[in-house]
Amino acid sequence: MEAIDVEHDGATALIRISRPAVLNALDPAALTALLAAVQDASADPRVRAIVLTGGTRAFTTGEDLVSAAALETDAFRRQIDDFQRLATALRTAPKVVIAAIAGPAYGGGVEIAVNCDVRIAATNARFCCPELEWSLTLSNGSSVLLRRLVGEGWAREMLLLGSVLDAHDALRIGLVTHVVEPGELADAARALARQAASRPPVPVRLTKELLNADPRGWEETIGAEADAVCAALAAPGGRDRLDAFASRRR
Repeated sequence: MEAIDVEHDGATALIRISRPAVLNALDPAALTALLAAVQDASADPRVRAIVLTGGTRAFTTGEDLVSAAALETDAFRRQIDDFQRLATALRTAPKVVIAAIAGPAYGGGVEIAVNCDVRIAATNARFCCPELEWSLTLSNGSSVLLRRLVGEGWAREMLLLGSVLDAHDALRIGLVTHVVEPGELADAARALARQAASRPPVPVRLTKELLNADPRGWEETIGAEADAVCAALAAPGGRDRLDAFASRRR
């Protein structure tokens, strides 16, 4: 069985991590395949939305530590760099990326999830950042992204104490935005993906670029927003929806 499965459903690319024996932990081969799948979906003009999942038993526990423990220092650094490339690919994908999370999302699993645009969790989902227990630290931009999502207090609780949160805890603090039963997770994620895919691609890309921008001054922010609005309207077909809306109002 392939470690990474890719299924296309209309304008949605469903990427599934499939290493159930190790709770979808990513060894170097699986990580390389996952990065390639995300990059391919991002570059495919037929794809308007991406769903990343691990099925109903586990999302992913991030790096396969059994495999990683056998790596020499240089190889270990290369694997960390590959994880960072995956995070960057998810964060900067010009399409909406939805994480559909069931079972444990531990360590790198949380880090991967926070780099997605939307997170939906099954009731059996569990979230934990146990990196310090393994003599590791957080990566993949999560030192910034987790704090943005859940606030300073909860980010420090998760990262420094390794507290385990269930799906409803995650919903309450803003780590996820939807909670469903495990058997409903795939359909719920596909529904969100169809909603995302109905949006025109250029404004989606430009909106994500604005949301992903580092903090900047007010004048720079409003200038970038004005540029993005004009660029979206100037894209092929960019005025069609606006004109259609105006015609209906008239």
